[in-house]
Amino acid sequence: MKKWGVVLLIFVGVGWFLLRTTRINSPETPGFEPLRDDALAQRYAPSIISPEEFDQPVALYYRAARSNGKQYITYHFVWAGETNPAPGFFPWLNRSLYTGGLRLQKIMFGKGDVEMVSLVIDAAGNLDEVIYETAENHDPSDFGVKHSTVRTVAKPPLVFEVVSWNHLFLLKDSADQRGTARLLRPEYFTQSLWEEYEMVKERETVLKRSRAHQAYERRAAP
Repeated sequence: MKKWGVVLLIFVGVGWFLLRTTRINSPETPGFEPLRDDALAQRYAPSIISPEEFDQPVALYYRAARSNGKQYITYHFVWAGETNPAPGFFPWLNRSLYTGGLRLQKIMFGKGDVEMVSLVIDAAGNLDEVIYETAENHDPSDFGVKHSTVRTVAKPPLVFEVVSWNHLFLLKDSADQRGTARLLRPEYFTQSLWEEYEMVKERETVLKRSRAHQAYERRAAP
């Protein structure tokens, strides 16, 4: 009986660890007014270079807001999925547990893969800030990819290159497009699509996490 008691305690402990609340997300966006402006989104939409081994994005969605005379817009590139095609044990393990097999990625985040690029635009139409995630010290033979947030200043047009299997970016010189950059037409990230991609979990756990987004996106424009 002692043995089964220990086993039960282990299961309870693991269950508590996986299901305990790690964060509560408020749906409120104080100080921000939700904005839908397709012309604005098209004007600043970034182009993307996605090497063949990483597939091509299937959509580009956006949400935006106003605050203190500035406009804030976040673009979400969407892929059908993600997988590390590299040879080796750890990429195989990742494909077996995370992106395939047990499909932990889908359990944790939802369908597909969604990545973001955020812009802050001043009253004169200049880019005050460009925010995106890149892969830090990326080695395809690793199990995962370490995310690093980049905050920089740049002038449009913006061109991003996908540099890792989980679709993180590197900002390129807009003149260095090599004829392979694609400009997708941005569509508004409607509430139904937002929920379909499970962008924000009100209650996050180890096994249920929100996707990358800015807090001002949590309210849809009317």
